[in-house]
Amino acid sequence: MISKNTICSKKQVTQTGKRSAPIAVSFLVVAPLLLSTALAPAQADDTHNHSDETGFYIGLDGLEVFPTGTYAGLENPNYNRLTLLFAHRNEDQPESSHFHGIGAYSYLGSLNNLTINPTNTNNRIPESYSEQPPLTLLPGTGFYSGRLISIPTDKEYSNLTIEPLASLKTSKELDNQYLFNSSNGRWQSSLEGGNIGLQLASISSGLNIGDSAGFDIVNSVGDIYTIGSGDNFSFTPTFWTDAAAPLGTYSASFKLVDLGTGSNPIPFKESGTFSFDFEVKTVPESSTVLGLGIVGLLALSLSRLQKLNRNSLN
Repeated sequence: MISKNTICSKKQVTQTGKRSAPIAVSFLVVAPLLLSTALAPAQADDTHNHSDETGFYIGLDGLEVFPTGTYAGLENPNYNRLTLLFAHRNEDQPESSHFHGIGAYSYLGSLNNLTINPTNTNNRIPESYSEQPPLTLLPGTGFYSGRLISIPTDKEYSNLTIEPLASLKTSKELDNQYLFNSSNGRWQSSLEGGNIGLQLASISSGLNIGDSAGFDIVNSVGDIYTIGSGDNFSFTPTFWTDAAAPLGTYSASFKLVDLGTGSNPIPFKESGTFSFDFEVKTVPESSTVLGLGIVGLLALSLSRLQKLNRNSLN
């Protein structure tokens, strides 16, 4: 295979500075009963809030030849291909922050009998090695009232925002700088001139994909939604089912394509295929859901204040 999964350590919650205290106290004063019912399960579930972190990036693979491994010396079948990348950040040890390529092309077989596979074993979100269950679809509001939808939570992989890798270039966050320069700058090539689309390859019956206004962006296999062009875009798909959808796992598979309507004389090559997995399961009582929402807001506020504190020291 092109790349091997490595077990990524979870980031630990860092101590908040003095500036965090007033907000934390205000939350505790406003909703002590809700926090007391929801805090224990939320903390036991994870040690870091991922709701405000962009996790997914689109990069262009700049590695021409594999330097090491089973296929050392062979051409990289992903060279100049679009690649979906998931960011594994480590705030405590930012130098260990790195990307995993999701669904990249890979070699199969021995050196004497090679074939190229348009995906690889690390082609699902949540990543299989993490043993994390599918992302839970939760009750929606507004345009998505009466539906179960994908929502950023404290779970890793739950923030589905997709941005170009170049968006990290000017970040003041140390872990983002290590991400941008990871793998010897393998993913740094610009997407300028490209017009990036998300093409539906397969989808479970009952699962749909919408935009921020509640409109479906793809309806049938083969449909393409334009994510954005160049190095300046941000796109967050919303996966949804009807509120009465049967319990179980729902999946959708995609590949990234360059629509060829930009200024590139030769479009970027398409990515390998990758999948997102979701589950519909019994929803907690409304009071518990509200309590978890307040806990999420508190964690999100503290996370942002921590970043402000770190930036003020730079």
